[in-house]
Amino acid sequence: MDFKLKVPASMSNLGAGFDTFGLAVNLYNIFHVKSSNTFFISFEDLDIKPEENLFLKVYKRCLEAFKEKEIPVDITIKTEIPFSRGLGSSSSAIIGAIKIFDILYKKGLSYDDIFKIAYEFEPHPDNLVPALVGGFNVCLKDDNQTFFNKLDFPKELKILAIIPDVKISTEEARKILPQKIDIKDAVYNIQRSNLLLSSLISKRFELLKEAVKDKIHQPYRKSLIPYYDDIENIAYDNGALAVFISGSGSTIGVFTLRNECLICKRASLFLSAKNIKSSCKILSVDREGAKICQS
Repeated sequence: MDFKLKVPASMSNLGAGFDTFGLAVNLYNIFHVKSSNTFFISFEDLDIKPEENLFLKVYKRCLEAFKEKEIPVDITIKTEIPFSRGLGSSSSAIIGAIKIFDILYKKGLSYDDIFKIAYEFEPHPDNLVPALVGGFNVCLKDDNQTFFNKLDFPKELKILAIIPDVKISTEEARKILPQKIDIKDAVYNIQRSNLLLSSLISKRFELLKEAVKDKIHQPYRKSLIPYYDDIENIAYDNGALAVFISGSGSTIGVFTLRNECLICKRASLFLSAKNIKSSCKILSVDREGAKICQS
């Protein structure tokens, strides 16, 4: 036995689509599974304690839920998705663990089976769904039932991830949000989330700047991201079509048709001048989701 499983990163929310929109992108956690004499999990590029290993927790939960004994395998994990940056690293680990369990034990798990376990560790489908099926998804969870619709995402749109070296936990980013919102703000978001969908479908890209505006989470979460407004202005001044917080941050997502290298360069130079390390990645949509690759 020798195979690899790739599970993509994801950008969620995309502005006004709070807890609803999820976009899989071509950054991956890669899980290399080989036959072994003992059960062993390691990271290629990280030192993570067993009690902090989310993949291990989910995998052991699968063993418990299905009353299976440990198969001796060696699993090496290569992480391309940075932790606590709003790019779905946790969802990638969760889906990776469940899919590998499914493959090893030949369970033939349905989407509902997968989500049932996944929700014990991550309650938000807007990251889990893209990690599992890839592409651009409209998602919702209701009484543990998951509904999602995978839509075409325009191939001509370039996707940038401006990633400051700042960790933001989902829990921290949730606490900062208001417990109640004004109905005007709810309507504001409903209008713009629908505008985003129609803009992408009809390729009216000039509408995207308005469509990613939001009053439910971004005005609060941007306070956790150093110089968010400045980065947003730099991106728009250099031709960006849309700028938004990816997930709970700190990654800043950008959609553009042009100047992707220039936007990355100027955002990185600005943050460097403020003594903030960062990286900028030019990405594309992963349209397949969790996928086996033979070694």
